[in-house]
Amino acid sequence: RENLRNRILNEKVNEDIVREELGIISREHQRQTRALIEAYLEKFRVPLTKKVMRQLVDELPSWKGNLWKLSRKYEVWVSETLSEEMRIISKNEHRNFLGTMKKAHAAISRSLDAFCNFLGDNIENVLGVKMTEVQWKIDAAEPDHPDISFTKTFDIHLDLIWFLIPMMFFRKIFERHFIDGIPKEVEINLSRLAYQWEKSVNHAIDEMRLQAFNYIHEELATIEALISGTKGQTEDIRGLIDQIEKITI
Repeated sequence: RENLRNRILNEKVNEDIVREELGIISREHQRQTRALIEAYLEKFRVPLTKKVMRQLVDELPSWKGNLWKLSRKYEVWVSETLSEEMRIISKNEHRNFLGTMKKAHAAISRSLDAFCNFLGDNIENVLGVKMTEVQWKIDAAEPDHPDISFTKTFDIHLDLIWFLIPMMFFRKIFERHFIDGIPKEVEINLSRLAYQWEKSVNHAIDEMRLQAFNYIHEELATIEALISGTKGQTEDIRGLIDQIEKITI
C-alpha cells in the first residue's frame, strides 16, 4: 500500500509543493498590480489637474467669508470634486485595472492543468487506468468596486490666525495658494484610487488561488482515502482501480 501511495502521489503532485507553487504565482502577479494601475492612471493626471483647476478658478469668486471659512469651503469642494472624478474614472476604466488578475488566472489554470496531467499519468502508469479529463474551471469574477470616498488631505495652518489677516488685501494670494494645491491633491487621489483597486484585484487573485488549491486538495484526499482502504492484495488493487474509474467518469 505504501509503495502504491508513493508511486501515485509522488513529488509532482505533492500537496505542499503545489500549494507553494500557487502561492508564488499569486504573489508574483500581486506585486505588479499597483504599478500597472498607477501607470495606466498617469495619463489622467495632467488633464484632470487642468480641469479641476479651471473649475476652482470659476468657483472661487462666489466664496465669501474670512480665511477660515474659505479654507473649509476649499476642503469640502476639493474632497467632493475629486471623489466624484475618481468615481467616474473607476466606473469607466476599471477593466483596464484587471491585467494582473487575468494573467494570474491564466497561470493558475496552467498550474492546475499540469497537476491534473501529472496525477493522471501516475494513475495510468501504476494502475493502467486512464483518467477522464477533468474540467476544472477557475472563476475569474470581476472584483468588487471599491467605495470611492476620500477625506481631506489639506494642510492649511494660516487659517488658525484668520482674524489677523485682512482678506481684502490678501484674498488673491490665498486663492492662488488654493489653486496651486490642486496638482498635489489630484496626485494623492489617483494614488488612493490605485491602492483601492490594488486591494480588490489582489483579493480576487487570492480567491482564485484558494479555489485552485481546494480542487487539488479534494482530489488528493479522495485518492489518498482510496489507497488507504487497500491492503495491497490483488483483489484490493482491482477494487481500487474500479473506484478510481468511477470518480474519473
